Amino acid sequence: MHELKEAVISFCEPLVNWFASLGEIGLFLLAFIESSFFPIPPDFLYITLILKGATNPYALALIATVGSTLGAVLGYGLGYFGGRPIILKMLGSKIEPTLAKAEKFFEDYGSLAMFIAAFTPVPFKVFTVTGGLSKMNLTGFVIYSFFGRAGRFFLFTYLFVKYGQVIIDNFIQITLGLGILAFVAYFAWRFFSLKSSSKNQ
Repeated sequence: MHELKEAVISFCEPLVNWFASLGEIGLFLLAFIESSFFPIPPDFLYITLILKGATNPYALALIATVGSTLGAVLGYGLGYFGGRPIILKMLGSKIEPTLAKAEKFFEDYGSLAMFIAAFTPVPFKVFTVTGGLSKMNLTGFVIYSFFGRAGRFFLFTYLFVKYGQVIIDNFIQITLGLGILAFVAYFAWRFFSLKSSSKNQ
């Protein structure tokens, strides 16, 4: 696992450094294009800028959130107007199993899919494009994308400010774990809501 992490960092480092040279603008651009078609997530640059001593880490969280949400709308448009052929052309045939799972998830859970995908380290672009492909309500799509991304970046920033380097070292595990907790919390809320409503009938 450690070797894989090092390989990913080595691959991403040159591009991240180029975006880093643009500062906050680079973070916005990377967050924007990653949500629709680019393979490298903004996390690496976001963490790099924080470690370089950003004056206000929460401002970076806001920039990443807004850029990612606007990029998600682009991804939605690609899926809505281009459909499955353009998705496979952009992301390759190997994405087909992931795309099929994303479509099924959208059919079953709709807006929850966007929130969980935005919050966790799964490839967000697959879900943004699939949201358009599935003709998901755009207003709900934007709202859940924004709050999912905001929850991811602002919570990480808070934890980093409070606990330091250990949060960066375990960033993916933490966000994935919190995403799973959000998923479980949703089903718990849904279960008790249905139970309560059946009692009132």
